[in-house]
Amino acid sequence: MKKKIKWKKAAPALLAAAIGTSGVMMPETSGLVAVAHAEEPAPTIAPMNYEQAASTFMTAASKGNWEGAYALFNETLKKHVPAEVFQKVWEAKTAPFGKLGKPLSIKRETNSVHTNVVMTYEAEKFPMDITINFDKDGNIDDFYIPFYYTPASQYKEPPYEKKENYVEKDITIGEGELALPGTLTIPKGEGPFPVVVLVHGSGPNDKDESLYSMKPFRDIAVGLANRNIAVLRYEKVTREHHIKSGMNQKLTIQEETINDAVKAVHLLQTLPQIDKNQMYVLGHSQGGYALPRILEADHEHQIAGGIVVSGPSGKFQDLMLWQQQDALERAQEQGAPSEQLEALKANLAFWEQQIALINDPKYSKDHIPKEFRLPNAYWWYELRDYVPTQLAAKQKVPLLMMQGGKDLQVAPSHINEWKAALANRDNVTYKQYPNLIHLLVNYAGEPDYSEYAIPANVPENFIQHIANWIKGGKRPVSFSDVKEEFWAYEEIQFAAEEGYVNGYPDGTFQPNQNVTRAQAAKLIANAIGFKEEKVTDQTAFTDIPEDNEFLPYVRFLKQKGIMSGYKDGTFKPEEKLTRAQMAKLVAMAFQLKGHSAKPFKDVPNGHWAADYIDALTVNGIATGKPDGTFAPNEKVTRAQAAAFLYRALQH
Repeated sequence: MKKKIKWKKAAPALLAAAIGTSGVMMPETSGLVAVAHAEEPAPTIAPMNYEQAASTFMTAASKGNWEGAYALFNETLKKHVPAEVFQKVWEAKTAPFGKLGKPLSIKRETNSVHTNVVMTYEAEKFPMDITINFDKDGNIDDFYIPFYYTPASQYKEPPYEKKENYVEKDITIGEGELALPGTLTIPKGEGPFPVVVLVHGSGPNDKDESLYSMKPFRDIAVGLANRNIAVLRYEKVTREHHIKSGMNQKLTIQEETINDAVKAVHLLQTLPQIDKNQMYVLGHSQGGYALPRILEADHEHQIAGGIVVSGPSGKFQDLMLWQQQDALERAQEQGAPSEQLEALKANLAFWEQQIALINDPKYSKDHIPKEFRLPNAYWWYELRDYVPTQLAAKQKVPLLMMQGGKDLQVAPSHINEWKAALANRDNVTYKQYPNLIHLLVNYAGEPDYSEYAIPANVPENFIQHIANWIKGGKRPVSFSDVKEEFWAYEEIQFAAEEGYVNGYPDGTFQPNQNVTRAQAAKLIANAIGFKEEKVTDQTAFTDIPEDNEFLPYVRFLKQKGIMSGYKDGTFKPEEKLTRAQMAKLVAMAFQLKGHSAKPFKDVPNGHWAADYIDALTVNGIATGKPDGTFAPNEKVTRAQAAAFLYRALQH
């Protein structure tokens, strides 16, 4: 009977300590000695038999036949990886997995640059994935081995996926040995269209920014295509040319991120489907951090606006140290095993020492201390003094800043630092999303990184807000009576920018004014996709004239079974809505369910709205009053209605 192998996934806290580190983990190459093996070279492989060539390479490398494996490299890869270095590179890449066993799966994929063979191997500690990149002649041009194993993706297309609305085209960004494959998602119909270039976070990301069962860049691409905005996403150079870029001892964020983003913009300038005056760049995480430098590198001023999503505001090394500290604290709070805590403590001590070396002014990119052990030392020292907010404060390109409230990798406080630094600019819009995590999906509970393993999609309102900003001007909506410190500022901003509610002619919003039944009908109907041509209900209400602006919204909700009139034939459009009635509307409109373990003391089990109130509470939409009551009979204010709606759409 065969021994069953138990594989472990990377623990969330440990993975969190590693996610966000930049560059490519590579061994030091100094002092390496060439090792000759008296083994036969690999047999000649038919150029197009990629799977056989990949298997031959893996067999040779796993058995220590370095000469045989190396013989399958093309001349470009050999130029970057000398024969005497290859063994060290391979051993460093495969060390986390232990001894390799038999292959578990193999498949072929193609893009505009490479034919890729993706393989999974059984290994001593946990399975190892490897992508082997072949050139057009069937020789190995590069390979990529992630340092941790994750199960097969359970990604699901978002509910707003509408393939009939767009086409996708494979394109190539740049040229030469580091050319990158990309995908341009183009809306169907008559262009030219605005376009957004998506720039990855740190690490060797693919074009979709895939992690576990999330593909946030793909979600954004198809979501914006629905709104007649094209999107270009591409494989990051440290992913598609993983080994070659990793062997560059002077790799900086310029080569890793900035240059390719600018090349993408230049390419789009040549395409007839693209509006040359409406080209935008969205940077996520490290991509957002780099965005001011991308704008600075845009010497031809082709970028119309920048979108910073979860972008660090300060020095990168400070963020990395905070991440390691936070990972340890969270692991302690989660009651992680002692060996894991000790590993995280050792990891933190290591980072503290390394960042002290980075910040030491007597060292620089041209004078790196021998004690420095982080990969890509030149990268760190070249970036040491860069503060994105300082550069952005000097620039004039309109910006949209977007930040999640449950981001554990870039704390929500960073957006406040952006606001402070850019206070003198009047063309910056800020958006915060209370339940959004770093992977750009919502999570209703308390985040602890375990949510990274739950399949989810980028919320549609997040995508809608990008589209609105691109199409509707670059200056934020503002009301004289709703300041940033107001408790529902973000919720009101969202509802107004989406067109769900309006302000008053005098520039106010009047957040404490009560909401009528008619106003609530319009608010909810707009949020769930109201279109007048969709209204088939012809109910007549004795107190709503046929030409009343609210009647189509009321009929729309009635035909959906969400709202109705009274038995006497009236609707009572001016009647003020209670919190219990609003709870019912929101719960029914968004099909929310759930039972709260701690009911409000003024909402007994027999209350007519108890189930609806429970549904809102369980889903994080309503929290009640500080005294533990819900106040079901209290009238709903415009601010409260905006907050209910915002949270429901974020869910």
